[in-house]
Amino acid sequence: MQNNLITFAIHTTPKAQILKHLLEENGIEVLLETIEENNNPSTGIIVRIKDSDLNKALQIVEENKPFDYSDQQISKIDDGRKRILVAVDFSDYSLNACRVAFNIAKDLNAKVKILHVFYKIYYPSPFPFADQLKDKDDVGLLDKVRKQMLDLCCDIDSRIMKKEFPSINYSYSIREGIVEDEISEFIEEYDPTLVVIGTKGKHQNKASMLGNVTADIIEMNNVPVLAVPQDSPFDNVSTIKHIAFFSNYRKSDFPSFNTMVSILKPFHDVRISLVHVNSGAKEKEKWAESELIVMRDYYTGLYPNLKFDYKLIDTPDALNGVSEFLAKENVQIVALNTRKRNILGRIFIPSVSRKILSNLNIALLVLRG
Repeated sequence: MQNNLITFAIHTTPKAQILKHLLEENGIEVLLETIEENNNPSTGIIVRIKDSDLNKALQIVEENKPFDYSDQQISKIDDGRKRILVAVDFSDYSLNACRVAFNIAKDLNAKVKILHVFYKIYYPSPFPFADQLKDKDDVGLLDKVRKQMLDLCCDIDSRIMKKEFPSINYSYSIREGIVEDEISEFIEEYDPTLVVIGTKGKHQNKASMLGNVTADIIEMNNVPVLAVPQDSPFDNVSTIKHIAFFSNYRKSDFPSFNTMVSILKPFHDVRISLVHVNSGAKEKEKWAESELIVMRDYYTGLYPNLKFDYKLIDTPDALNGVSEFLAKENVQIVALNTRKRNILGRIFIPSVSRKILSNLNIALLVLRG
């Protein structure tokens, strides 16, 4: 095999063998290499191919979907580790999302799937020269997307070599279609523990396709979603010092809190603020401080190794009240429970919640009760 080899994927041995067999059946030469860390071989196997075979290999994997987790045979050979899905659009904040996903995967001994969804422009038949335009655009766009994915993975591999990213089991996939629909379908197939998406935070604008669909991904799926703004200081679970968990004290908040603890391990001297916002609530429905104290004492009993406090935000201007609290207390992650297709539950009215997300550079973890 020639020297111009590229990393196509990193898998466990059984999955690397499946991928190798599939590619070789279709005339693509494959070289498997064992990852070694500190002179000790790890369980990761690098699948390498010629760079000239990349487009063909991607097309084969896209058409055959060899690692669909709804397939019982794939489930049998799975190593049982948690799976993290990171959706990218090849922006700078997508690379930041990959960094966060890789660091979390390292802490949880999980693996990562990098997913990009692109959308083709379809020309109606009556449109002049529709067939010629469609064929030209399809080929050019697909080649561009595949090159972008390769460049991203090469960048990640380089950062792994420099110890900027941890060395973990990761692979990638490319899908075509409506972004939020394809990501939702992929979530069903891959069954991840967590979905990580990068956003522009307070610099959000309509030019960002991924930023525009983040809310839709949160609404459409029952998997925890971590939205990470580009300028967020959060990049590693082990460095977290302060989390704000917004709650309405519903029963569904308790399993969501437990999910948050399982995802954001290991905790090192972390502080968790239990927050409730009274803004917009009727007078008889407003919380008293005593209710937050009960919640704090309950969680303290469950997790004695964590530090809990509480905050009751009772102001007509929820946006400013929340913003001031998060900035003053140096909160790194905002976590909350919400129901499917209800963007941020009933903690804030939707217009306020969107303003908060677009004006703050704080990572948002949306959970499901």
